[in-house]
Amino acid sequence: MRRTTLAILGLGWSLWVVPMVRGQAPLPSPVSELNHLVHEMSEHVRHLGDDISADLGQAPQGQILIQDTQELAQAIGEFRETLHNSLDTYQVRQSYSGIDNTWHHLQAQLAQPGFNTPAVARAASRVGEADARIHQVLGLNTLPANYYGAGQAPTGMAETQRLAHALVERAEALAVTIRADMVGGGGRLLQDAVNLAQAADLFHDGIDLNARPDIARNGFAGVAALSDRLEQDLAAIPPPPRVQAAWQAFQAVEVLLRQDLGLPNAPQDLALSAIPVGSPSPVVALADQLVTQVNAFIQVFSQTAGAVPEGGFFLADAQRLQAAAADFRQDAARGLNTGQLAYEFRDVDALWQRLARRTNRIARGRSGPNIQQVASMGQTIAQIHQLLGMPGFAPMVISIPTP
Repeated sequence: MRRTTLAILGLGWSLWVVPMVRGQAPLPSPVSELNHLVHEMSEHVRHLGDDISADLGQAPQGQILIQDTQELAQAIGEFRETLHNSLDTYQVRQSYSGIDNTWHHLQAQLAQPGFNTPAVARAASRVGEADARIHQVLGLNTLPANYYGAGQAPTGMAETQRLAHALVERAEALAVTIRADMVGGGGRLLQDAVNLAQAADLFHDGIDLNARPDIARNGFAGVAALSDRLEQDLAAIPPPPRVQAAWQAFQAVEVLLRQDLGLPNAPQDLALSAIPVGSPSPVVALADQLVTQVNAFIQVFSQTAGAVPEGGFFLADAQRLQAAAADFRQDAARGLNTGQLAYEFRDVDALWQRLARRTNRIARGRSGPNIQQVASMGQTIAQIHQLLGMPGFAPMVISIPTP
């Protein structure tokens, strides 16, 4: 999706150039349009919950879907409240990406046989239409069509599309971080990062799912050249920690994309990736670490859940994450390739979105042993998310350390 430099840099609502919608008049003010669409999506999600309750409420899985829909409605409401703050466009897009992933994860569950009753299907379609319009207003690339589908992990150009989606997001994150953290806005480094984000977006938009890989390789040449230049720029100066972290996040996806396209990777780049040479993938150890962390948290929290607001829902979220993390650990131990692992990690990623939002809602910035343990889980998940080139952004738990 083509965006202007101003949009990539997220310089603020007043400078945001909104893309034209083919066949329609220019969109109205982005803020008012977005507020309207988010409110509309929230109402559609609530109606979807009512239809799930009426049609599926007697089944155990139906109760889970009802809870998931209620949590999504609450998350959308909270997102709408943040629009009243002075967030720039990039922050808004990043914030919405978690809701987007949650919605598509729920949508895939509702599409399964036995759950897609006529009323539920109609209600889900209305939510999907509102989500698509929000994508247009925010300038968000859409997730690959089969990203949350059932069946086998995507391969070929569908996998290329997934990685390209993540590459665009991480290039934009790098540009925004350089502007925020470097003296004078980063100067040439910032311009190189902006150019890289634009080139990555052009590459993403140019992917033809029916084309040969060599055509995609040719299309990637511009991204590769700009990435090499930016790497040289960063090597010449000591970048601030957040800039270095954002660059490593971009590199983690670039390595996977280059491998997917059959392009060579430098040994030093592979060393920090999910596919290091001559050693097991770090994802295996991180998967083990995550299971240990979730198990330890549940063992302690289950004893006091009754005294915590939303404690029952909180514990249920953690238990679902526990099951998904255990499944993912088995997949990692089997030695699946990174594309297959990313596909298997989707449940962990989506469940963490729910748990992190609930934690931040309940904790309200406070800290303590339980919150710190949840935050540690989030750090592990964020590392896996980064290494596997997952679309979107893994949320973090916001807490103030106890003195």
